[in-house]
Amino acid sequence: MKKIMFVALALLVGLASCVKDEQYPGINIANVSYSPTAVTEYSDVTVTATITSFKDFTAKLVYSTDAANKAEELAMTAGGEDVYTAIIPAQPDGTKVSFYVQAMNGEVTAVSPAMEYEVGAVAVDYSVLRLNELNGNDKFIEIYNAGADAINLNGVYIEKDGAQNWLADNTVTIEAGGYMLLYSEDVTLDHPEVPEALIFHSGLSAKKNVRIQLFTPTGASIDDFNLVDIDQNGAAYGYSGNQAPASYSRNADGKWYYADATPGAANVDGDNIVLGLEGGDTPEPPAGPDYTNLVLNELNGDTKFIEFYNKGDLDLPMEGMYIMKDDYIAGATWTADASVVVPAHGYVLLYSVDVLADHPELPENLFFNSGLSAKKTVRITLFMPDGTVRDEFTRGTEWGLTISNVAPQSYARTPDGGDWKLADPTPGEANPATGDDIPQE
Repeated sequence: MKKIMFVALALLVGLASCVKDEQYPGINIANVSYSPTAVTEYSDVTVTATITSFKDFTAKLVYSTDAANKAEELAMTAGGEDVYTAIIPAQPDGTKVSFYVQAMNGEVTAVSPAMEYEVGAVAVDYSVLRLNELNGNDKFIEIYNAGADAINLNGVYIEKDGAQNWLADNTVTIEAGGYMLLYSEDVTLDHPEVPEALIFHSGLSAKKNVRIQLFTPTGASIDDFNLVDIDQNGAAYGYSGNQAPASYSRNADGKWYYADATPGAANVDGDNIVLGLEGGDTPEPPAGPDYTNLVLNELNGDTKFIEFYNKGDLDLPMEGMYIMKDDYIAGATWTADASVVVPAHGYVLLYSVDVLADHPELPENLFFNSGLSAKKTVRITLFMPDGTVRDEFTRGTEWGLTISNVAPQSYARTPDGGDWKLADPTPGEANPATGDDIPQE
């Protein structure tokens, strides 16, 4: 089954529009989202929704997997500002999980659009991890997650001076924007509260050259603190015996400084930069999203929908992107807001306002303001926010002329992201592997 996503999945951005009052009078479900979006076999997935009602209500999360024959129901827990949550337990790698939120207030029942994810389908982005603070006095290493999702660190490891001294197991997860503290085995008696999974098996000196490297489970370097000439610091700053006064700490500029220790909290900027570093001083920023992976994937003039597909491994936010039709005289027929994100290897569907009544489950920001014909020449162009063309479909060269009717078939890239062909419609599902030539007259 193909992953279909109606709204944003990253940085816990959820559904931006409410379910229509005429369908669910008196009760409303919005902002449905899940985290993390890169789900591993060790990830418990937290589903969040905003639910409001004129009367008292109960809410539940209903989910099912492709490996089970029945749906499971979980009571949702109330938080602040009408936010409700429930947690789908970790599932085996490759499992496809679908879910929806249901709320009942005694008179009516509201149901959110279904969402789904596949365990292991989206690659974990380890590039957002940082070595953030190293302390040879209190003997701790701090890792920071600069990303928008929690990351299970199973398989991530650290080397000190070229030898592995810590390997994360599947119990170790670092929250988005969070800090992970590891302590040396030399100070375990001082920290009885620290589990074995957060102990590194070596010492850590405040007055010797040292190299601390952070690696992905596959051995790719994430970050590298490599102090090769500590004597420079003693001479420059008057540190007796080269003893670091507190921590090696990353300032806001990304470089390493001597600073007061802040274990498990945001660093304070230091004044004395650490001299004698090689490699890893300022990590390369994560690669930006590759929008060449975002394409128009299927157009249907019968049921009047447009489908986007993301060929890449990272979610692609579409905010500011827009569609224009035919000769562009009418201007943009649809513009994406911040809630619209095409998930990795996933899809977003838009429908024409001509069929709005047929899709009461969709928020208003997923309707485009024009029709779409199966029997006319047409040009559909997707633009980037800066006005450059990202993708385009054309049938004919003079727009709006009546020609052969292809209904109910779609103009579809076959397979997904491939060449344009005429194929059976598959809104929100994988396009056929092959199709027929599109008639031009």
